[in-house]
Amino acid sequence: MKKIDKLNIESLFEKASNSSRKRAHLNLHTSFEDKVQRLYIALIKGSYVEPHFHEKEHQWEMFVVQSGVLKVTLHNPDGSSITSFLIGDEQDVHAVEFEPGDVHSVECISDRALILEIKEGPFIEEQAKTLLKF
Repeated sequence: MKKIDKLNIESLFEKASNSSRKRAHLNLHTSFEDKVQRLYIALIKGSYVEPHFHEKEHQWEMFVVQSGVLKVTLHNPDGSSITSFLIGDEQDVHAVEFEPGDVHSVECISDRALILEIKEGPFIEEQAKTLLKF
């Protein structure tokens, strides 16, 4: 059994605060080979995940916002914006699932946010995401 408590989460936010990317991960899976990858991601205001997509047909991913607010933007392949929406506290949307090929970016707009990310494994870093080239 795994328990994630306030101390784990606060430690994660401390790491995010000290990170140049303004975010930190806490993996709940035991291996990158696991069939289901589960992780908490702590984000600090201004953290920005640049427009990207996942190429492989098994590379869907789901974000469940536990606290805070994120701005999610869907993009065309050329990087232009299709639509944006807020997700999280006091929003109509609390979770989002991206299909493979969905070009998306994520920005933390609250002081901090905590998300649970779930995706199919295995996780292979070199194949994890494709960044758009502008």
